[in-house]
Amino acid sequence: MIEKRGKRLAEVAPKIMGAFHELGRHHPDHKESLTMRQYQALIIVNAFETLSISDFCTKLNLAASTGTELANRMIALGYFSKGSDSPDKRQVLLTVTKRGIEVLNKRHDDLTDLFVKFIAPFSEQDQIEFVNCFEKIWELIHKNRSNRSSHK
Repeated sequence: MIEKRGKRLAEVAPKIMGAFHELGRHHPDHKESLTMRQYQALIIVNAFETLSISDFCTKLNLAASTGTELANRMIALGYFSKGSDSPDKRQVLLTVTKRGIEVLNKRHDDLTDLFVKFIAPFSEQDQIEFVNCFEKIWELIHKNRSNRSSHK
């Protein structure tokens, strides 16, 4: 039965993603041009407030050398700062800078605009149901997040 559900998700998820892609690339021009990986890095570090380089690499599923290179690039671009609150000064902690927060906030505003345009043609009831479905998906993911990591 679980295989059947997995197969159904594999069929539906690309259709949902495709519907969002139909909107096209309506991103406003950004002074801050980030790659998708850099944007993910900003989101991850911001979500955890501070992350060690090793945790950063783990969360992004990157090899240590690749993750360190990405972290150093983000520091050089001014999106991350590095510090240490550990007795072991080799333990580097990453934090999102004010500039990084500004980029995240701008991207959030742009994403809000994108979703407003996407759901504008929906009836009010369909808009509510659409948002509720996403909230339910997040609730299920959040509730079962620890279960996923323990089954690996």
